[in-house]
Amino acid sequence: MIAGRAPGTVHLMSDRLFLPIFILLWSSGYVVGALAIEVADPLPLLAVRFTLASLVLVPIALRHGRWRGAPLGKLAVVGLLLQVVQFGGIYGGFALGVPAGLSALVMLGLAPLVTTGLAIGSGQEHGDVRLWSGLAVGVVGVALSLAPELGDARVGVGVLLTLVGMLGLAGGTVLQKRWVGAADMRVSAAVQNATAGIIVVPLAAAFGGHVEMGAQLVLSVAWIAWGMGIISLLALVSVLRHHAASAVAALLLVVPAVTAIASAITLGDPLHPATLAGMLVAMLGVGAVLRRETTVAPPAPHRLHAVTLAS
Repeated sequence: MIAGRAPGTVHLMSDRLFLPIFILLWSSGYVVGALAIEVADPLPLLAVRFTLASLVLVPIALRHGRWRGAPLGKLAVVGLLLQVVQFGGIYGGFALGVPAGLSALVMLGLAPLVTTGLAIGSGQEHGDVRLWSGLAVGVVGVALSLAPELGDARVGVGVLLTLVGMLGLAGGTVLQKRWVGAADMRVSAAVQNATAGIIVVPLAAAFGGHVEMGAQLVLSVAWIAWGMGIISLLALVSVLRHHAASAVAALLLVVPAVTAIASAITLGDPLHPATLAGMLVAMLGVGAVLRRETTVAPPAPHRLHAVTLAS
């Protein structure tokens, strides 16, 4: 602890820097994923993503990770949900015409409610009017920010796949917090990606898929494999160590509006003024949930340290 600072100051300062970066990282995943799916089918794309991420994470975890007592089976289940189910649903939806903004809306507009319900139902958290009100405000903001896109979005199987991906995110978030919150982040990330690779690579080999080699594929795959598969996953694990699952889910409510803005810049999607207004409303909801968290559950001693991506 830095002398002269009140307890929790270091953690608060790190949150002010780290949480916006966390939001930008997650937003980039939808935009880059939409670019990647233009030149590759979901199965080979996911197979390459998990393979490249595992090639980096597994050696690091074997050399530096704390494996003693690590719940490997539970980490594998979390990896199945957070990696295979979530991203299989997202990329499958992209391939069927679901735009990045709508994908983010379905994933992160509904995931906070599902995540909170699962966390409360499993006894991890206690719900109250302030929590549900904050989440409701956030969801209203998400819907407002992306409402202009809904009329142009193709519905059907693609949206259903995205909903399945949302359930993977919600279930994986709760189980990560409940089962393996204290596990070494390097071990957690390595096991999750290796598990996903073991499942997806044989499927890609069996069923194949279209792949169009070029700079767009190489750059997008590099980001979704190492930027999203490593940096964003470690960021999620780190944030879950310091905040309740419902607070993390509420934080992700800001991502759809940020995704819409990024999509307008990179993909040429139209940007409606409602997007900016919705972002402000969503941020109000997120702020309410985060303030409630600090009131209901003051930081424990281990939560006073700055958030880092490596422990």
